[in-house]
Amino acid sequence: MAKREGTENRVASALSSAYGKVPEFPYLDRATTLILILCVAGYLGFTAYVYFSMPPIEIEARLGEGALDKNARLAILPGENYAYTLEAPEGTEQIAYAVRSSQGCAGVAVAEASKQGGQLVCILEDGMLMGGGEGSNLNYGNRSILLFSPWMLAASENFSWRVDAIYSSGGLEASIPIYFVSKGKRQVAGRGAYEIDIGDTPTNASTRFFIDSEKRVLLYADMGNVTARLTSAPFGLDWTNQ
Repeated sequence: MAKREGTENRVASALSSAYGKVPEFPYLDRATTLILILCVAGYLGFTAYVYFSMPPIEIEARLGEGALDKNARLAILPGENYAYTLEAPEGTEQIAYAVRSSQGCAGVAVAEASKQGGQLVCILEDGMLMGGGEGSNLNYGNRSILLFSPWMLAASENFSWRVDAIYSSGGLEASIPIYFVSKGKRQVAGRGAYEIDIGDTPTNASTRFFIDSEKRVLLYADMGNVTARLTSAPFGLDWTNQ
């Protein structure tokens, strides 16, 4: 019994380690982020197999991104300000973004402010984080911002994209797909918006984003237990009928 409990503890420890390596979506705890929702349940069996049959080894996590055809350039401009209201079971939170020019930033500097603190990112014309590093078209790792992600520059009425959350351990590998599928163009808050469904299959959405078709920023997101609504922007917003 003690040996079995020790093995179970090793499995739990391995899963915890893998958890910490997966990029977070902004302002959600790691247990509720999209990637973990899609990955952890499916990967549990794989991890258990590895740790029941082999000595302790590291589990590596990474993202594999499909080809992405960006059809727009970054349209966030210096001098603009944006603000969001997040609604969650725990309460409401306000998040603000100020876009500025900054010496040493070849694109635009976006400063974030919330009750959790703040951060500053430099975003280039193609939407990527200046300096690369942990950044991807999906997000900027732990420096992700709610306002914008690079993949939004590829949004369209026919947009589809696949990202794989890949785990590898002891020569074995498993991947869980994440599908981004456009459901067409809608009117949201008086603005043209692309509706993008995100889920573990092309027809099973666990998250829904509405991306402004002109500025390519987030207008509204439904992430299950959390919603985000753009409440202040350098353009008019009308949430009256929504």
